[in-house]
Amino acid sequence: MNKAKDLIDAVQKRLFTNTYQLQRIVILTAVVLALTVAGFGGYYYYDRYHRPQPKIAASSIEAAEKAVAEDPQDAAKRLNLAETYLANRRYEDAIAQAQEVNAAYPDDQRAWFILGIANALGGRPAEAVEPLEKFLEANQDAEMPGLNKTLQSAAYYLGDSYLKLGQPDKAISPLERAVDWSQTDADAMYKLGMAYLGVRAYENAANMFIQATRFVPNYTEAYQGLAAAFQGLNEPGLVNYANGMAAFSTKDYSKALDLLLQAAQARPDFAPIFSGLGMTYEAAGDLQNAKTSYEAAVKLDPNDFTANTGLQRVNALLNK
Repeated sequence: MNKAKDLIDAVQKRLFTNTYQLQRIVILTAVVLALTVAGFGGYYYYDRYHRPQPKIAASSIEAAEKAVAEDPQDAAKRLNLAETYLANRRYEDAIAQAQEVNAAYPDDQRAWFILGIANALGGRPAEAVEPLEKFLEANQDAEMPGLNKTLQSAAYYLGDSYLKLGQPDKAISPLERAVDWSQTDADAMYKLGMAYLGVRAYENAANMFIQATRFVPNYTEAYQGLAAAFQGLNEPGLVNYANGMAAFSTKDYSKALDLLLQAAQARPDFAPIFSGLGMTYEAAGDLQNAKTSYEAAVKLDPNDFTANTGLQRVNALLNK
């Protein structure tokens, strides 16, 4: 129980304070600036957040294929084609091109990376592991990995591949690196939380799920993972909190209120519950109860960023 209490105190002090919010803004700004530096890991972001326009995609593929046809022995051109296929989700084609290079140049790191990512995204986690492990090992002494999207994506997909293979213990190390190298990546935080959950490291799991929801407030899966972590910590009141926030994230406000009110009765000392109630009441249009809930959260934790900003927002609406 002491460990659970320590986790709760850490959550309230670290993840719900103005200071930490400002730190995140600084980190996010740095990441945005880093994204302006192009590298062959860029299509990692394409796959997760962006889909190329069909006409542009067809044109880029045609140009890359033509370059290889004109000079089939040029490894760089073949890898450019593999990357183009990968960016357009033609995973098998990307693998085929990278394998050609890998056969001729077994130590080509670019080929390792493409093989790992393409296999991971193509639903072949077992085949993704070896090339990604080799790529990360070869770059273990790289400077400023926090600015290297290629390393971040390799670590993320290696960890994700181990999770899909049912090996959460092996997923932890690469996912810890992914989170450390990209401290605004909610998906990496969620995956790391799942890895911790898989080895019953419930405190660490809860911390990761909470961090993920700070960046993506409607991250339903992260709240569900958080509920499982709190269940493992034998905190039924906080299980209701997590399930209530999961309901909030799916806009089931009636269910969210029911669970969050139960959580508030069980854990009246936990400020995030009242922040969650405030958010839910506000979303449901009950501004007076939203104000009361936000005020309760601020009373428990004057640095609760969500409650403070919510209270300002609700007061402005009530004073119109």
